Amino acid sequence: MVRLIAAGAALAAVALFVAPVRGDAQPVPLDLHAAVSYALEHDPAVLQRRATLAQNESTYARDHAALFPTLAGTLQNQVAKTNGNNGGSFSQFGLSQAQVFSQNVAQIGSTWNLFNGSLAQIQAQEAKRQVEGSRYDLRRAQQQLASDVAAAWYNVVQQRESVQLSEGDRSYQQQLLDAARVQERVGRVAGVDVLRAQVNELRSEATLTTARAGEANAREALAQRIGAPPDTAFAIPVALPEPPLPQTPLDALVAAALAARSDVASARAQVAVARLTDAAIESDRRPQIQLSGSFGNTETPTTVTTASQVIPGFGVIPGTTVRRPGFWQIGATETFNFPLVEYGARRAAHRAARAQLDAAEGTLASTEFGVAVDVRQALRAVQTAGANLGTQKEANRLGAESARIAQLQYRNGLISLTDATAAEQSALSAANDLVVARVNYLNALVRLRASVGVADPISVVDLGAP
Repeated sequence: MVRLIAAGAALAAVALFVAPVRGDAQPVPLDLHAAVSYALEHDPAVLQRRATLAQNESTYARDHAALFPTLAGTLQNQVAKTNGNNGGSFSQFGLSQAQVFSQNVAQIGSTWNLFNGSLAQIQAQEAKRQVEGSRYDLRRAQQQLASDVAAAWYNVVQQRESVQLSEGDRSYQQQLLDAARVQERVGRVAGVDVLRAQVNELRSEATLTTARAGEANAREALAQRIGAPPDTAFAIPVALPEPPLPQTPLDALVAAALAARSDVASARAQVAVARLTDAAIESDRRPQIQLSGSFGNTETPTTVTTASQVIPGFGVIPGTTVRRPGFWQIGATETFNFPLVEYGARRAAHRAARAQLDAAEGTLASTEFGVAVDVRQALRAVQTAGANLGTQKEANRLGAESARIAQLQYRNGLISLTDATAAEQSALSAANDLVVARVNYLNALVRLRASVGVADPISVVDLGAP
């Protein structure tokens, strides 16, 4: 039994040292979706726009509530006590009797003002426009943030690909250096080729060092853009996705953008406000109606009615009867004004209001045209980037094959070191151009989704798995 206890204690001690400590666990690397979500919760511009939206929504709720009937409960207690020097039944004895009055009232009442296009409706509509405008600012800020994070993310991928290409170039230059040394030993080339090959190998080593520093800078820039610590780990994909070209017709994309983008909604709300402002000028010629109603009860303890009851066998029993009369009240007030002389003020007000309406309609038309142009250019950019991507793929394939053949030819003494190096540089340039083309294609797709008005920032950057 003692041995079993000792063995159990030993196993527990081993488990204590072997088990991982949760406090020291490494954080999970962030993928693109997680990076965008993190940025949305920490970006100062987005947080400020959220605060502005909440404030405007509060103002709109207050102004909009003024258009509906109110409902309020009232509890009122009134107490009064007077003590006069004269009067009363005891004044002949030089005494005064205190007068006490108390009253309790409980009621529920409602009031409804029918404004008929008055200032309260205009203020509510203006508050609604402010809410839509702040929502537009917030959505555009979120979309822009998602686009920036995606661009920084793909820049990390591009820098990582540059490191891999630089490593491949260094390996290629090392192979050329080995081949030059072999060619020198057999007397096919002069010793200067070995020196030139060494120079190329050292240059490729310097390029690799610079590329690694560029990747580290890109990762830190991505962490800074999302508001994370510089040493944040990211789950960079091995290969970039290549989604197919959008097949939705241009007219459908433009229609979707006009229906989804908040800048269009804000411009339409401004037109509605301008129309209401013009109509409200005539509100003083319309009846202003106010409806009110209430019910409750009143209790006045100082006017209690006291009576005595005679019950056979029990004698006289005092009793008290308290009166609590109920009441209800319904009222309607209508006011009708008809100005007789205005000296042209009404015509001037209508002229100014219609000018504002024309300006609002012009802003709406300009906004709609701008959205259409934005979608057209974004779609054209995607198509152009897709075509360039296909071209760069073929150029990369041909460049890689040319570099491979040039290396074989140099080993066999068929071409010079200069030709082999030129072929490698051409292949390296084509590979870099392919990486840039892939990144440009993905950024163009993100911009197209933002221009169409995709509301969810995560969906803006969700381009699918490779």
